[in-house]
Amino acid sequence: MNCLRPTVLPLLALALATLPSTGHAQLPADAGQVWKAYDIDPFVKQHGPGSQKHVVDWVLQETGYANWHGDTVASLSADATSLRCYHTPAVQEKVEEITARFTEDAAAPHRFSVRVLGVGSPAWRNDARGMLRSIPTATPGVQAWIMSREEAAMLVAMLRRRSDCQELPTGAVLAANGLPAVLSGGRSRPYVRDIAARPDAWPGWQTLGATCDEGMALDVQPLISRDGLAVEAVLRCRIDQIERMVPVVLNVPAADRQPAQIEVPQMSAVRVGERFRWPLNQVLVVGLGLVPWPVPGQNAAGSPALPPDAKRTDVVVVVEPRLGDTP
Repeated sequence: MNCLRPTVLPLLALALATLPSTGHAQLPADAGQVWKAYDIDPFVKQHGPGSQKHVVDWVLQETGYANWHGDTVASLSADATSLRCYHTPAVQEKVEEITARFTEDAAAPHRFSVRVLGVGSPAWRNDARGMLRSIPTATPGVQAWIMSREEAAMLVAMLRRRSDCQELPTGAVLAANGLPAVLSGGRSRPYVRDIAARPDAWPGWQTLGATCDEGMALDVQPLISRDGLAVEAVLRCRIDQIERMVPVVLNVPAADRQPAQIEVPQMSAVRVGERFRWPLNQVLVVGLGLVPWPVPGQNAAGSPALPPDAKRTDVVVVVEPRLGDTP
């Protein structure tokens, strides 16, 4: 049996207890890695089974995915009670700080109000210019601003009064600290994808149908800093819209058979991933730019069956911390 170095034994005591017994077990610690477990039970108990995933995701985002798949041997896993990590002391410090942000206010988590509004024209920026204080963004076409709660209330009221403003859904969605608020809408559109031979029935072929999904899915995951003075939030947005169905006529190889027509979806897609940090007493406003709005009952871009003139909507996301008992 291989001998374990004495200096490694204390680090591996907990790790080896969780490994299958094979007669040979050793974790490299060339970069000074240490094994630690962090209590996340308060957060998971408050938010339900599976919520430990949000802690793991934030750790990976904060520390960098490459740190867990490089030359340094590392491990990260979680269950309903513990987050287990094997990494260098520097990374362990970050993991400890992140888990504390999820668990310290778990019994009475802060809440966040998230609104998504679609405005027909980006000219609203001129009306709100005096309230908008810009902060950096990474995605081309995306803008972000911060403002006071009073200014944000005025902005939302101003936008909702516009005849070209729509909201998804009607009203705000609440998120707890560390949990994403998810807003979505969409539909499936049937179309003729192909044809298949059918010699036993007229006209000798049959259509093969399929469905194509279009819609919007947006989630905002906010997390308060450990000192309670700022908010960090990850915003992800996925939009798919059918611009139009392009007809294609297929010549069926028989003189007495009619031509067949199939359809090919012409799609537009938008993907946004941003991370923001702003003071806790301020409201975040994000403008995604002129993007599709493929939401049933709210898409004014054409007929329900076929949108040949699919237009764009200026999507505005408003994230407001709701401190304490604030209404």
